[in-house]
Amino acid sequence: MASLLLIGLRCVAQTSDQSQAPDSQNVPVPAIGQASPSVMSPENPPISALDAPALEPHLAPRSMLVGGVEASESIDTNIYGSNNNINWITRLLGGLTMQRLWSRYDFGAAYVGGVGFYPQGAGQGGARNLQELQAQQAVTWKTGQLTLRDSFSYLPEGSFGYGSYGGSPGFQLGLGGLGAAGGVVGVGTGGSYGILGTAQLGSLGETPRITNVTILDMIEELTPRSAVTAAGSFGVVHFTADNPFGFINSNQVSGQVGYSHALNRHDQVAVVYAYRGFFYPTAADNIKSNIVQALYGHRLSGRLDFVVGAGPQWTTLSTGTILSASGRASVHYLLPKTGLSLNFEKFDNAGSGFFAGADATTVRASATRELARRWHGTLDFGYAHNRRLQPSSEGANADSFDHIFAGVGVRREFNRNFGAFIAYQYNYQILNSCVSPSTFCTGSTDRNVATFGASWHFQPIRLD
Repeated sequence: MASLLLIGLRCVAQTSDQSQAPDSQNVPVPAIGQASPSVMSPENPPISALDAPALEPHLAPRSMLVGGVEASESIDTNIYGSNNNINWITRLLGGLTMQRLWSRYDFGAAYVGGVGFYPQGAGQGGARNLQELQAQQAVTWKTGQLTLRDSFSYLPEGSFGYGSYGGSPGFQLGLGGLGAAGGVVGVGTGGSYGILGTAQLGSLGETPRITNVTILDMIEELTPRSAVTAAGSFGVVHFTADNPFGFINSNQVSGQVGYSHALNRHDQVAVVYAYRGFFYPTAADNIKSNIVQALYGHRLSGRLDFVVGAGPQWTTLSTGTILSASGRASVHYLLPKTGLSLNFEKFDNAGSGFFAGADATTVRASATRELARRWHGTLDFGYAHNRRLQPSSEGANADSFDHIFAGVGVRREFNRNFGAFIAYQYNYQILNSCVSPSTFCTGSTDRNVATFGASWHFQPIRLD
């Protein structure tokens, strides 16, 4: 995972100096003790760990506080997934991001919160809280690092595609730079930490849910070219009493260990073993998943980060064991005025409330570009396919569901503190092979969301 503050500081710095390149999709954090520079430096951390390298390696971390507010309006054609009425949604948000650095201790936190005013319909709507908080505390020593991370969210919609904020492009161009988008894993996605995360990959209507994931991870350097990594997490997804569709609550226990070896300054290989247990209080039997992956990574400082991995996955159900493939791939590429990102993942997850366990495949692609001196643009695309692993007494009585979103947005900076943006996102979701109309299974729904708004942030405050 990346540092919680630096993406926000880069965003504020860009507002002050428009000639600077746009945010990358990664944020630096010391992966190995800084007192012992090696091949596995902060610019090339172990690929079996959670941290990603910096695509802007010369950016010096500082103890700072940044923050701001945003007001936006969305025109939504299908907020509740069952009609095509045009509705207006107003959002008032605020955000704070801070980082405090000591010689061996680093603390960071990012908060985005406020209220969204939804239209009344089907027993839903009204004022809804939007709250997200991510924090981490890292302790470093000469050959390693120990980090405690937590990501909490209370959102009225699913996290895939940033529906609670009117879509991904608008969120990235508004308060996203305060710590929630463009590379800070967790905030804005309900805790998207890969195998260890609890991200919600589907949404139907406006159904508030609480998501929290806590992770403890460690890196220990064995030699200047090799390191072992370990991590454990506990996650919760809980839908509130206002749950008209009967989404499924779940708990998740995960852990992984890995070994990384640097072939040279640019190439790494690694092997990772991960365990995941999914627990459902009332809906179905528990599920256990074991994953082994071999990884390869290639990195060019300041320009490129590429990681690919694949391996078998054993899923244990009450009816037996299923053997399938798991995989992941990520590419982050930084040009002088453009940032490109592509991510692919395939492994089991808790089911996103639709199913009691799912075999999930996700693809994310995004691009950011400085269009002119005070203009910035973003493109974002996401696809998620979720196949049900077992029947359940709750949730959707379908075989699988697919969720697709695609969006575009543009932001104009008027001065160092104030800017405005406009964005559009198309969403499409389909539940396949609905078995019974008695449980929620709405077939296909499409949704068009246009969002425009303005944001203001104060100048960074040094905490040194």
